[in-house]
Amino acid sequence: MSVISGTAYWASVTSPNTTFDVDGVYTIDICHLDEENKGIVLQDNLEVKNVGDDRGDFVTAKMKVKRKDGSLNQPPKVVDSQLNPITNTLVGNGSKIKVSYRPFEWNFGGRSGVSAGLNSVQVLELVEYNPDGVGSEFMVEEGYVDDNASGIPFASA
Repeated sequence: MSVISGTAYWASVTSPNTTFDVDGVYTIDICHLDEENKGIVLQDNLEVKNVGDDRGDFVTAKMKVKRKDGSLNQPPKVVDSQLNPITNTLVGNGSKIKVSYRPFEWNFGGRSGVSAGLNSVQVLELVEYNPDGVGSEFMVEEGYVDDNASGIPFASA
């Protein structure tokens, strides 16, 4: 098992991503790897990727929701800097993280390699992802709070 530090991109760690797998996959790109963390990754025989975008040097760690036998994997443990569980918060791009993974060998379709199996994530600095984009241009500030908010924008009585 190895632990590396970096910046999170495309994290689906509190709920699985079902875009390419109906059952879902927990996944995270660990980006902006420094020389020390690249050394750990290379020692585990993983490929350091760089596609010329904002992620820089990165590696992807994944865990399928279901095993080959149909049983469920335990979701990855996701904790804050004080090891408190994170459950209902989406980890956004730019969050500073540590990731525990286990390297595993694979063979599929005549190809083979080594990938990072996701174990757990520690979020050191959270950039919360807001899928609706609401409020992304604002910050929470002192001031008026609507105690009668219905949760429905522009609803009339």
